[in-house]
Amino acid sequence: MKKIIVALSLLLAAGTVTAAQLVEAVVVRVGDRIITRSQFDRRLREGNAEIDQNVPPEQRAARKTELRTRIVDELINELLIKDRADRIGVTVNEAEIKDAVARLKQQYNISDDAQFETSLQQSGMTRTDMEIRLRDTLITNKVFARELRNRGDLQDRELRERYDREKEQYRLPERAKLREIVILRPEAEAAVEAARLKANQIVDQGRAPGADFGKIAASSSEAGTKDKGGDLGEVARGELLPDLDKAVFNATAGTVIGPIETRSGWHILKVEERLPSEVPAFESVKERLRKDASDETFERDLKAYLDRLRKDAYIQINESSLPTT
Repeated sequence: MKKIIVALSLLLAAGTVTAAQLVEAVVVRVGDRIITRSQFDRRLREGNAEIDQNVPPEQRAARKTELRTRIVDELINELLIKDRADRIGVTVNEAEIKDAVARLKQQYNISDDAQFETSLQQSGMTRTDMEIRLRDTLITNKVFARELRNRGDLQDRELRERYDREKEQYRLPERAKLREIVILRPEAEAAVEAARLKANQIVDQGRAPGADFGKIAASSSEAGTKDKGGDLGEVARGELLPDLDKAVFNATAGTVIGPIETRSGWHILKVEERLPSEVPAFESVKERLRKDASDETFERDLKAYLDRLRKDAYIQINESSLPTT
């Protein structure tokens, strides 16, 4: 009723209208729930604006046609889930909304309400709009948590079967554990030769018997890794600049490489360990397997779940009332 009163106020303020225009068109009905033309139009405008910003001009018309169809499906699914929430007694209280708002602020590093209101205005939303969307999201998550399989339910037996089937997808590339020392190229051309000499002297220090490359890096490097003793961790073949990559993966463990000159300066690398391409053990990728498998399982289960809800629901789409642009 409130929506109709607001719509009436807007129409009367704009001028004289016909009696038929006073009642807003219903574009989608799912049971007793409806989506009005203005609600659909708002979702469509938001989607079209995103397409205009992110999609090449020659692809926009096709994407907007796809969007219109997708919105119909999304809205039907949303109403089906709300209806299901009512049937199984899922609700969201004000404390949960308040907690969700607090987490939203924390996620976007927003410190106070004024900053939050400004952020909402920039997004074209009111606080009421935002809280309605949060409530819908929380209800949806609760319904899914109750009625769809949890990723924690996947047994090790299932995960190992997937591992045996797909383990090549998890193969690690050839890698090397490295430490680095970088001497940056000075802006003044007159200082370049001195920097080159310094790099050569550091290489000699690093290759000396018993030399502690990490300590030399901590005292001499001009790279951000200086505070970690030049530790670069594991680097996969192909991640470094071509000249550095070639030198590293042609070297044996313990080799000090360089100085290799690049546009930014001189690089001195110590290959601490060479690691071959390998398929990691099951235990080391089990949780990643669980996530990958559960994401796929969730999508499959969700589709089947929504199909069941659609089969048992009364759904009406008024194509003639749907906005076209």
